[in-house]
Amino acid sequence: MSSLVTSSGERPARWHYGEVSDYRSRQLRQFGERMREVREAAGISGKRLAAVAGVTQPTISKIETGKMLPSVEVVTRLADAIGLGTEVRDDLLEELTRISTDIATWRKAGGRGEAKQAMLAERERATTLRRSFHPAVVPGLLQTAEYARQIFVRSMFLVEEEMARAIAARMDRQTLLYSSDHHFQFLITEAALRVRLGPADIMLAQLDRLSNISTLSNVRLGIVPWSAELPRVALHGFAIFDDQRVVVETYTSELTLTDPRDIDTYVRLFDDLSTVALYDEDARTLLRSISP
Repeated sequence: MSSLVTSSGERPARWHYGEVSDYRSRQLRQFGERMREVREAAGISGKRLAAVAGVTQPTISKIETGKMLPSVEVVTRLADAIGLGTEVRDDLLEELTRISTDIATWRKAGGRGEAKQAMLAERERATTLRRSFHPAVVPGLLQTAEYARQIFVRSMFLVEEEMARAIAARMDRQTLLYSSDHHFQFLITEAALRVRLGPADIMLAQLDRLSNISTLSNVRLGIVPWSAELPRVALHGFAIFDDQRVVVETYTSELTLTDPRDIDTYVRLFDDLSTVALYDEDARTLLRSISP
């Protein structure tokens, strides 16, 4: 990792994939599309809305095309000018706040590391039911510290000190698993459990951790065995938060879906995959049979 520091001791740009700007653009574009949809549903032109709300028409255009993140004041004025109900207006403002917070957090740590774990923890604390599907690796909430280290080593540009803080933050997130107010449903493929991401002792400890977690009353752990005939094609992993949003994480960023139609698709996909998963003692038997 020492190659990340120049001879002068200065840190170069650590993130080489444009993930922060990509994340920001995607969030702004989704918010802008929603603003345009509510305006069009009300039958108001962009020019008319600008005049009533007291903003310029280019401002409306920039917001709706995802080129500008509006302030709370501007969104409130636009919502009042459109005539939105309190519930819809508050939902827009809540989404605006979330986007602003997420972007600030991703900027702080390049979308990775300790700050990313803090952002995930905040999202999870606000969620009553979290459902997720994991085809490639054990989910962060269920990882041992050593398994998490193997993940960070292989996927992030972090120096040792940053990695240690990120691992600690990930372990802190896991305390939520023992809260009776929060419920979790995990689907993990057998393939993900057999992928070697470290020495045998690390993998065995991780399998043992999963077996123990599966006994928690508020955690439902399902394992999709190799022998199962899948009812639907699962192209990637995803997480569903209270039927309010779906998050799809990529190697350099993440995609947040809030359209009810998208959410319904992923809920049905999760439910279908659950029908072929092994649970409880059957799952623990499979875990014991895996020999790294």
